[in-house]
Amino acid sequence: MKKTLIACAAAVVVMPLAAAPTSGAYVTDSQNTWVQDRVGDRIDTVNMIMCVMSSFRSDAMVNAGPYLALTDQKKCTGRGGQSSSNSAGESNASSFMNAVVESTQESVTAPLIMKAWITEEPEPGMKTLISIYSVATAGKSATYPNGLFAIHYCGKAMNNLAGACEFKGVLSADADGMSYYEDELGSEKKMVLQTGSTDSGSGQMVGSDGGTPYAYRFAYNGDHFRRSDGTNDSCFSREASAATYSTWRYGTYKEDGSRLDSTNPGFSVKYQVGSETYHGFWSFWGLWLPESALATVGTTGVLSRRVGSDDVPLTVVKRGGKLWKLTRQAASLDEFKNVPMNFFAQATIGSGATQLDQHANYELQWDGTNLLATSKQQCSQDGCSAQPLSPPIQLSASDFRTAGASVLPVFFPSGGGNGAITLATSGNFSGTDVLAYRTRSLVVPGASDAPGSLICLGNCPKSGAALASAFTSNPPEPFLTQSWMPVASGSAKTYSYSEGMLSDGGGDVDGAGLSADGMGQFQGGISSGSLVADADVAAVRCDSADGTPNVSGTHLCPYLADSVAVSYQWETGPKRWSQYFGAAGVTIDPPKSLSFAVTNDNIRAANKALYVGNTLQLQFSGFGELQGIPGNCVDPETNTPAQCGPNVRYVPGFDMIDGSVVTEGGTSRYVKYLERELRLSQTTGAAETQCKAGLTLPSALALPGAASLTVDPVAVIGTMPALSTTRPSVIDGIIQ
Repeated sequence: MKKTLIACAAAVVVMPLAAAPTSGAYVTDSQNTWVQDRVGDRIDTVNMIMCVMSSFRSDAMVNAGPYLALTDQKKCTGRGGQSSSNSAGESNASSFMNAVVESTQESVTAPLIMKAWITEEPEPGMKTLISIYSVATAGKSATYPNGLFAIHYCGKAMNNLAGACEFKGVLSADADGMSYYEDELGSEKKMVLQTGSTDSGSGQMVGSDGGTPYAYRFAYNGDHFRRSDGTNDSCFSREASAATYSTWRYGTYKEDGSRLDSTNPGFSVKYQVGSETYHGFWSFWGLWLPESALATVGTTGVLSRRVGSDDVPLTVVKRGGKLWKLTRQAASLDEFKNVPMNFFAQATIGSGATQLDQHANYELQWDGTNLLATSKQQCSQDGCSAQPLSPPIQLSASDFRTAGASVLPVFFPSGGGNGAITLATSGNFSGTDVLAYRTRSLVVPGASDAPGSLICLGNCPKSGAALASAFTSNPPEPFLTQSWMPVASGSAKTYSYSEGMLSDGGGDVDGAGLSADGMGQFQGGISSGSLVADADVAAVRCDSADGTPNVSGTHLCPYLADSVAVSYQWETGPKRWSQYFGAAGVTIDPPKSLSFAVTNDNIRAANKALYVGNTLQLQFSGFGELQGIPGNCVDPETNTPAQCGPNVRYVPGFDMIDGSVVTEGGTSRYVKYLERELRLSQTTGAAETQCKAGLTLPSALALPGAASLTVDPVAVIGTMPALSTTRPSVIDGIIQ
């Protein structure tokens, strides 16, 4: 399989499927593979636009008139970035772009024209309109290796549409190759690709990233791709068999080949307030609307969903936090080998080189022999990121026992679930140690089965004014003094839960009105530790002297919360995913847990031994949404494995091979990739010598400039057209 480098923008490759369903959507659903390379990384805006445009499905909506499309931009911009959040909502929440799209073609030989008006609100009150005008006159052929097309775009602030573009650019292809130019507030990116044939060419790129300039020269032929940034001159093989893959979206199917979906999946919504109309999406993880709309929804305006041909108004219930119901499942550490887990240290653990700091968040991994802390979260007003620990800290079970712990509460970012590692009474961590994890559902305010009072057994959040002032200290202290030691039952922190809010004598545990910028590592939300209902208190009772379980004991032991079949967790904060949004009569199913037993035959990985033998619990939240595969990192310059940290790409640790079986209870389901990236393998030795001898890097090509901006997309596409229906026709590439 040979392909030009710039095919990374929208290459389509259909691979042979494994023996599984032989009919239905399993066979007909298309599969997309693109080449991921450092040169492509540098044109991030156009890559994002191409990804978004692909999700509009304008190819299937030709001459259908203007239509509404919703695209989760996290699926186009979040690939390669590692989540460091302890919030299930933050890890899984969507962030949609709204677009009005019109695709036209007068005849099969006429140009295919696409116009798009994309609106987004990256920050409250910061609305942007991106105008796109695309013309394609020929497909890929021997004469036109990249086809004939031109994509023009311009982004403006919605409050200054008469002003200049804040960013603008053009990507075009002709018989000679491809050209790209972008100007973002005076910062330019330029690229030119000259194609010598369908399978050879050369090019240059210049620009800057965060104020740091870069310049690349590259060339390719049928066998190799060569790239130089002036310091590093690297060669890569173009053989697909030598490449590595990372799948970002899987399709999941029934035995008859039809798509697996939720019975009650999420749905699109429309919000009308005054003269404004907003479009959003309601999923299990909460309601998504632009921030400015969320500020008023539930108090004014009309929020509705489409049922048949009618817009049905929704009566919105809104609260400053949400209560999760967590149902216990059990596994072992060995079953979760090399799966990242987040751990928040309530107190200092260990000392010296093996110390975990109090109030710090760490990523842990069981490597089959040791439990390691591999990174530590660092936060600023720009967000939080995991900083690698080199070398990783090898954790000792005795250090946790000395600190009074009997369990380690952990969180799985990819699966969105809480868990806990049970500490043995002696010895170190072992692969047979119980790792309990919890599936979650949302407690509906006012529900008949909602708990009336809850006892907190760890990370007990402050309330009222005390919570608001908790972020004036450094580090912030939103929790009460914690201990893993037994506590007298009469002294345990108790909250009431009524009409959707968690409260104590000091007020509600409500962080919705806080400013995220001042919350440090908690800007993604505040999550309590285990909360136990009155009916389960006996299960966490113990003797005061040594913490021995005793249903008649006078004390409560935090470690026993792990054994309770059902526990609860409170989440609150200024972000939408930490708040409750509900509506009367609306049911949305929680993610399904699909089991995947990893073998040598059903995954593709650089190091299969890291994962073979694991039985992973993958989270399925609708077609195309399958999470829970552990990850690792690669160096974007060399495409080789790298320690996770800054300036690397976070990618899934393995690919599930088409036809692999996941089980839902005792029922087999089948998966195949829908979207994945391909990374070329770097050559060494004789292969590198051959590559450099056969490929000469260009010395000076004519790079495009502002003169290439020959089309004003804003003027050409005009004002956004009216829609015959405000129901989305396409959501994340799926025609509704």
